[in-house]
Amino acid sequence: MLKYKKELYPPLVRGGFLTIMRKKKKLKRLSANPFKARTLSSLLIKFSAPAVAGMFVSALYNIISRVYVGHEFGAPGIAGITLLFPIGFFFLAFSVLIGVGANALFSIRLGEKNEEEARLILGNAFSALTLLSLTLMTLGYVFLHPILLFLGADEVTLPYAVPYMQVVLPGYALFNVGAGMNNFIRSAGHPKTAMATQFIGAFLNLTVAPLTIFVFGWGMRGAATATVCGQVVSFAWIMLFFLNKKSRYRLQWRYMRMRWRILSATMLIGLSQSIFQLASSALNFLLNHALLRYGGNVAVSAMGIAISANTIFLMPLFGLSQGAQPLIGYNFGARKYATSFQTLKMALRWGMTVGFCGSMISLFFAPYIVRIFNNSDQELIALATRVVRILNIMTACDALQILGSSFFQAINKPLRAAALSLSRQVLMIIPLVLILPLFFGLDGVFFAPPTADFLSSLLTYFMLRGYFAKYKQNFFLGKKFCPPQCKPLS
Repeated sequence: MLKYKKELYPPLVRGGFLTIMRKKKKLKRLSANPFKARTLSSLLIKFSAPAVAGMFVSALYNIISRVYVGHEFGAPGIAGITLLFPIGFFFLAFSVLIGVGANALFSIRLGEKNEEEARLILGNAFSALTLLSLTLMTLGYVFLHPILLFLGADEVTLPYAVPYMQVVLPGYALFNVGAGMNNFIRSAGHPKTAMATQFIGAFLNLTVAPLTIFVFGWGMRGAATATVCGQVVSFAWIMLFFLNKKSRYRLQWRYMRMRWRILSATMLIGLSQSIFQLASSALNFLLNHALLRYGGNVAVSAMGIAISANTIFLMPLFGLSQGAQPLIGYNFGARKYATSFQTLKMALRWGMTVGFCGSMISLFFAPYIVRIFNNSDQELIALATRVVRILNIMTACDALQILGSSFFQAINKPLRAAALSLSRQVLMIIPLVLILPLFFGLDGVFFAPPTADFLSSLLTYFMLRGYFAKYKQNFFLGKKFCPPQCKPLS
């Protein structure tokens, strides 16, 4: 009888049945659409929570260095690092030009079920990111001293800025490629893996920095070395994901040959975010020079601390934007316009709530935030406390501007996205930085960013309201959404 059962049901007896079921389960998991079979709120949490955590941790890269440098070298050390902000934004501008633009196009193609084109976009993005990052790193080494002098470094801050920049330039290059490619991990349906990328780097920076600065006595080079260590390991983690044979979207040579039609479409979509970062670089340059003129190196250090606090409050908004963008792009590509708009509305409500909480925290706990960076220089503590409160009073408005620009980018409206990005960083804040100090001195420099935040949020509101009216949406923050079959008015 036993022999008869083996012959009749060989898979069952030999364990083959369990093997077949495991393979079916694995196949079902691999073929499952990460954008379906969930409520919208749970999907937004799934994609945004890791992105928020990842962006928050990513912000710790420079902040950790600034904390250790502030305690070891005081205001001159913080000022030396703060003067380098424009270089970091300049590098990042080219990263988002390719990475963010290609990611938006990648999400749209996935929504259209065009996976071959999606893989081609992925390969082209990696090639372009690598080429641009290596070029920028080389130029940075060749023109290092002229660049630092142009940024405002003097005999006090130059000894801190030069050694830090010499070590951190390769880290900038790796970070640019890694940050651009990390967007694809999230859009491919692996937000937790994308989050782990940023956690790994920040954890290494946090643990290595005390050793290189205090134990080994490497000073500013030690702070930069800790940052680079984290970026190297993060980059390696990303490459392991894309080179793994089990990955659904792998880097393959046949997709890495750059094609102009792909790169032009990518850069057109990513242009708004790239301009935003370039404008941020120009803004930081003008801010630093205005601060040096009206307040000296202490004012630069105070603004550096305030920007660090502001970054912590803004990172959840950027993470929410990154999590919402693939959902918006996928549903828009699949012609599910109602779901696409609903995602933005939900993200806006969450983002503005988080921004308001950030403003309250900065208002009541500013002195404690400043003492994290330095607890001995009373002049720096007093000035930085005031700047932290001023710089964060309009964080809720930042949510509207960030998510509005991301929405237009996700639905392939690059000109509107660029207009919103430029509204704050170029059209408003730069003129304010140049004009307000003429009447209010150093306070004019401090109040320029929050004033621009308020004005740009008004522009974002009217642009979104006008666009939503085409889809029979009366108010973009309303809870009543258009029906799934809604189409734009002619």
